[in-house]
Amino acid sequence: MKLFIRSLVCGVLLLPLFMACASQDTKDVSDPSNQDSKTNSRAANLEDPEKGGKKFGCIEGNCVNGIGKYVYDNGDVYTGSFKNDLREGPGSFLYSDGEKFSGTYIEDKKQGPGEYNFKNGDKYIGEFQNGQINGKGTYSFKDGKSVSGDFTSDGQEGIGVLTDEGKARNCKIAGRKLLCE
Repeated sequence: MKLFIRSLVCGVLLLPLFMACASQDTKDVSDPSNQDSKTNSRAANLEDPEKGGKKFGCIEGNCVNGIGKYVYDNGDVYTGSFKNDLREGPGSFLYSDGEKFSGTYIEDKKQGPGEYNFKNGDKYIGEFQNGQINGKGTYSFKDGKSVSGDFTSDGQEGIGVLTDEGKARNCKIAGRKLLCE
């Protein structure tokens, strides 16, 4: 009977941990409440990857206070520093759709200098604040054009200089649209 109760309690307590292991390190910035947060759960799926199961959770190192590799059940992977069960310090986040962020985290949010590679081939190198593209940086398009300037609202607003085939034009960014002189 004790074994049954212990199994029942453990099953009830662990089920929410596994259900909450999806990365919420979101790229959708239309909702300001989505600011690069995730669950603090570090429970690992014990399925054997050799037998077709997918392993997730902390699969390498120390994902509480140290350097580790954490795989979310949606396929996202974070490799880097952890402090008090949060991403803290230098790290790399590979999204399951192929996008990637490399830079610094503070209290689980992108903060300071970083590089974000988009799945369409575009890239942003510059400042992040509170999990978003904010500050000085350069957004490079896959076709070779680039905009260097000051970005706000997760890159949706700003001013900068567009460089296209060696020619520079002053531009404004409004609602993620580039408006140039």
